[in-house]
Amino acid sequence: MRSLTCNSLRSYAIGVLVLVGGNLGYATATASDDDPKRDRDPEPNPYLASASRATQATPKLDGVLDEPAWALAQPITNFVQREPDEGDPATERTEAFVLFDDGALYIGIRAYDSEPDKIVGRLTRRDQHSPSDWLIVSIDSYHDRRTAFEFRVNPAGVERDQYRYNDTNSDLSWNAVWDVATSVDAEGWTAEFRIPFSQLRFPNLPEQTWGFNIERVIQRKNEVVQWKPIPREAAGWVSEYGDLVGIQDITPPRRLEVLPYVAATQAMTPRVTGNPFETGSASNGNIGGDLRLGLTSSLTLALTVNPDFGQVEADPSEVNLSAFETFFQERRPFFVEGASIYRYSIRNGGGGEQLFYSRRIGRRPQGSPDERGGYANAPNFTTILGAAKLSGKTADGWSIGLMDAVTGRERALVIDSEGIEHRDAVEPLTNYGVLRVQRDFREGRSALGGIITTVHRNLSSNLQFLRSSAYSAGIDGRTRFWGDNWEIAGRVLGSQINGSKEALSDAQTNSARYFQRPDADHLEFDPDRTSMTGTSGAFSFGKIGGGHWRGDLSTSWSSPGFEVNDLGFLRTADVRRASAWVQYREFEPGKIFRDYNINVNAWNFNTFGGERTATGSNINGNFTLLNYWGGWGGFNRGLPSQNIRVLRGGPSMKSPGAWNWWYGLFSDNRKPIRLNAGGWMWDDDELSNAGGVWANVTFRPSTSLQFTLGPEYSWTHDDWQYVTDFNALDADQYVLGVLDQKTLWLTTRLEWTFTTNLSLQLYAQPFISSGDYTSFSALGDPQATLYEDRFDRLGDDRLSFERGNVHNAGTYNVDLNADGTTDGSFEDPNFNFKQLRSTLVLRWEYLSGSTLFFVWASSRTQFAPTGDFSPLDDLSVLRRAEGENIFSMKVNYYLSL
Repeated sequence: MRSLTCNSLRSYAIGVLVLVGGNLGYATATASDDDPKRDRDPEPNPYLASASRATQATPKLDGVLDEPAWALAQPITNFVQREPDEGDPATERTEAFVLFDDGALYIGIRAYDSEPDKIVGRLTRRDQHSPSDWLIVSIDSYHDRRTAFEFRVNPAGVERDQYRYNDTNSDLSWNAVWDVATSVDAEGWTAEFRIPFSQLRFPNLPEQTWGFNIERVIQRKNEVVQWKPIPREAAGWVSEYGDLVGIQDITPPRRLEVLPYVAATQAMTPRVTGNPFETGSASNGNIGGDLRLGLTSSLTLALTVNPDFGQVEADPSEVNLSAFETFFQERRPFFVEGASIYRYSIRNGGGGEQLFYSRRIGRRPQGSPDERGGYANAPNFTTILGAAKLSGKTADGWSIGLMDAVTGRERALVIDSEGIEHRDAVEPLTNYGVLRVQRDFREGRSALGGIITTVHRNLSSNLQFLRSSAYSAGIDGRTRFWGDNWEIAGRVLGSQINGSKEALSDAQTNSARYFQRPDADHLEFDPDRTSMTGTSGAFSFGKIGGGHWRGDLSTSWSSPGFEVNDLGFLRTADVRRASAWVQYREFEPGKIFRDYNINVNAWNFNTFGGERTATGSNINGNFTLLNYWGGWGGFNRGLPSQNIRVLRGGPSMKSPGAWNWWYGLFSDNRKPIRLNAGGWMWDDDELSNAGGVWANVTFRPSTSLQFTLGPEYSWTHDDWQYVTDFNALDADQYVLGVLDQKTLWLTTRLEWTFTTNLSLQLYAQPFISSGDYTSFSALGDPQATLYEDRFDRLGDDRLSFERGNVHNAGTYNVDLNADGTTDGSFEDPNFNFKQLRSTLVLRWEYLSGSTLFFVWASSRTQFAPTGDFSPLDDLSVLRRAEGENIFSMKVNYYLSL
């Protein structure tokens, strides 16, 4: 394959974007008029539902369709199976009706059932999925064929809602305030929805036409039926909806929602004698709130002041021995809700790398106080003084997302050895901003957009290691053609960071790029640099729908100077990627399988200097049997390549090829006990290997109680784990170790739902990980053909050990030339880390949109400088360890004005 230079990639990007804006001139120039694959305007949608104005009293939400208004509404019938037998008539009859008044839309659905005693309605907290019967109403009120608001209810009255975007993607974090009532009788079950117009977005027109669909799930039959059938081979979802007409003379409401809160916290922590900050107890109180204001019929402004995230579940425990930062999912409500518009992947396939990573906002302070021989008390998180979001979609197809957040200057209180107080800055006053815009064309089948992110810090003298400012920007485009089953997509990005020489030196030498690598001729470390720029981009061409086959060709790059980690998430710069993917999928049930798919992937990664860092391919697939059990599996072959990061800025090392494989199975989700289990193995061509097994078992002893156990065990034998480096004998020296690591953890969840508005949720995770280093080596010839020549094994003549104490196992001294003089030293890297984190949350939605939380968060952590792995003993030690217990209460009150 001919390699693309940076200039040619820019030219290609411009060509793709011109292609999008030019309404696919290339396709019309190369396809004849009688070519069945040429792009044509879609035919009018034959699925029309009509809404009737409720001229009499509006329906009372009691789950019974006995009001006169329902009798005047036009029925919606003729539901068709999507699963399991696509295209067949539904096995149970469904009727739906749509009404409206000046303030809301009403949907009544009668789900007839020939065996009403077998209707499944599990009681869970709001927005929690369960294996139940469901009724789902989807509304594309923008009528852009790209976005929709979805409302679900099961027979127990549990509400779920989500926002659909980009036609096929879902945002489960979206929350609306709406009402529904259900009832079960001898004929089946019924649901009455009331969806306020304030929760939808639509243009100010005398008559509305909205995209619309209704879906029903019959759990015991694993049957999904739809009013407007969406073929399983279709490339879209929202674009396949029918239309809802008849809504006239309504005005988009001026939406004003206020959600103030009050919170109180009591922390019980281990007491440390003499430490004035560790007295064993601390109390705190907070007030703040959120506000949402509809500026226009399409744009909404959301504000938050001093947000409280006390009810958020703790991050899972981990031991990270890699050179890279761990990506954690965002869980905080303000940043989760409506986040879909800000999602902007840096490369094809996502991989977690993105321009906007909201967990940078309010992060743990990056500076450290000087204890001055005494004690210091630093905050765990940066205070978010305020944040604002402007979002929406205009009638002419513009999607807009604007967010701005300000975090406060954080100071650590220090009491030095003489009792004098000091306040050390550990995080500066910072402003974060992101702007995302996108314009749809051709009824959403094409789009052109852009994004800008900014970070500005007000740095004090002791925080000059941070960057003073950071910017990134990108343009992107996509278009579908040939029956909307094919798509071209592309994006081009740029970044710039500014700061002191210290800050830019750190940026050049961090794990994303390692400019200091001695064997990387294409990289140059400049200690006087005060700014750095870079580019990135990705392009793909593929088949996304239609028939049995799917596929994709893609390429992406990030230049060495590309850096977005001030507000984004980037693991790797200095990389060019090329990949291909082909899939065959079968939708129709056969003699054994209900459905299955098979995938083939291939890829090649290189640095900008031509070093090949990854080449491989895999075959994988998944299947569902006729009895609704299923599984997945695959195997992968990676070819020998160069590992440019194992020595943390040292020279690259020849990396052996490797095989890995994975497998798993799942059971029928309809049963009271649900099982997911699997495992994986990795084995290189030389001496390293790894593997793991896991299971996830869910018990549902009743319709209101669910208990999940998720044990997982993994092991690693790494024959060349990085340990340390130092300068000796007029050269940089690197020490690597043979590591045997074992990790065991158990994720436990209990969900007990008393009513649809009152629930108790428990999360607990004991975590144990140990690492035993059995031998050490100095670096030999990192490019040697023979494996043993790459390492210089350190024997007793060059490696000595000084035993430490219970807190420090000891120190290794290295005498590289065996002349009796220590050239470098390092602490014993053996470790035994154990932690127990748990969260207990009682949630009561005492009024619609208003919630009371009681939270108990507990954490116990123990570390020992040994490599011993004894789970029962470790758990016993952890059980006796002193821990931290935080009790908090939060109440908010929803006002709609």
